[in-house]
Amino acid sequence: MPAPRVIFSAGDHALVRAWAGDLLERMRRHGGGPDGSVTRLVYTPEWCGAMAELEDWMTVAGLEVRVDAVGSRFGRLAGSLADTVLTGSHVDTVPRGGAFDGAMGIAVAACAVRWLREMVGRPRLTLEVLANCEEESSRFATGFWGSRAMLGLIRPDEPDWIRDASGVSIGQAMWACGLDPALIPTARRSDLVAFIEPHVEQGPELEQAGLPIGVVERIVGVRQLRITMDGVAGHAGTLPMADRRDALAGAAEVVLAVEAAAREAGPPAVATVGVLEVEPGGFNQVPGRARFSVDLRHDDPEALAALEERIRRAVDRIAAGRGLAVALERPFAQAPVDMDPRLVETIERVCREAGIPWRRMPSHAGHDAQVLAGACPVAMIFSPSRGGLSHRPDEHTDLDDVARAVRVLVGTLQQIAY
Repeated sequence: MPAPRVIFSAGDHALVRAWAGDLLERMRRHGGGPDGSVTRLVYTPEWCGAMAELEDWMTVAGLEVRVDAVGSRFGRLAGSLADTVLTGSHVDTVPRGGAFDGAMGIAVAACAVRWLREMVGRPRLTLEVLANCEEESSRFATGFWGSRAMLGLIRPDEPDWIRDASGVSIGQAMWACGLDPALIPTARRSDLVAFIEPHVEQGPELEQAGLPIGVVERIVGVRQLRITMDGVAGHAGTLPMADRRDALAGAAEVVLAVEAAAREAGPPAVATVGVLEVEPGGFNQVPGRARFSVDLRHDDPEALAALEERIRRAVDRIAAGRGLAVALERPFAQAPVDMDPRLVETIERVCREAGIPWRRMPSHAGHDAQVLAGACPVAMIFSPSRGGLSHRPDEHTDLDDVARAVRVLVGTLQQIAY
């Protein structure tokens, strides 16, 4: 049978706009700072508060709430079949980030499923709203902890050896939230038939084009390098310049080489050094060790590999020229991922029928969808970011654009699940 006709009126737009605004404000309370920033790192009190807030909201919305072994929350609207269409995003933030990255995707998904429950009724396929426990790797270098748990990709030793800057293991942090790391394998899912992730764009393309919806066709590939350069520490006043093996000076040269490599590769290549640690760290000491990160991205796998190789060669050349020992490891690599063509076409058809302008576009940021693509077909719906800004306190998406994303997701879920 064809899906029942859903009439989404101007009144419905106002309704879901109010729902979404309420949920976003509730989540902002947990980790919100006076400058508008939000810091909500996984397994912290702020994270626990936001998860409790979401549980309350989804329960009132008539969804069955459950918690998996890593703490992700799911708001379930049971269908006549157990096959599940998952939609949502992540709860955690970067330090002093914004109130929309991740949270907006949860709000869009929760409002869409709530609207369908109230206005259309029981679906054929089960619908679940995902509030994913962790995506940003801000507290722990986890690499999509929540999504990897759903795919059974977390190794048994990871809860013990992954630690935050204070030395707390992620297993200890889980225990503090009432979660048993030994149960992580139970989070694995085998019932997923699709995942649709609403998200803020985090870039300027939609706003510059004056469009309210982006339909993602590919997520960029990401590689992260961790580099340690060792030289010789010494007194800043007595060690002659000709005799120095300054690790920080070598790292600084690498930072500029990383920037040059990405510029010469051309768009959409990007490369960033975002973390730099220096030892011993005294103002009057020549640095003997420098540790730093490199994040590099491209949507073409061959171009991404070539960019990494160019950076590796630059590191070796600079270290040799300065007499520095170097250690380089690649803790994370994610290949570019194409969105499912049928889901992309369904989203575009919904936009067309609703009279909502859109464009196809790549995602230059990584997302849970690229991990969950290993389990089921995936797609993403983007909403504009004001000024193209994200991971900052002034990150913002207009609530009318949030409501338009709800409208598009409602139509898409209706086509898939009903």
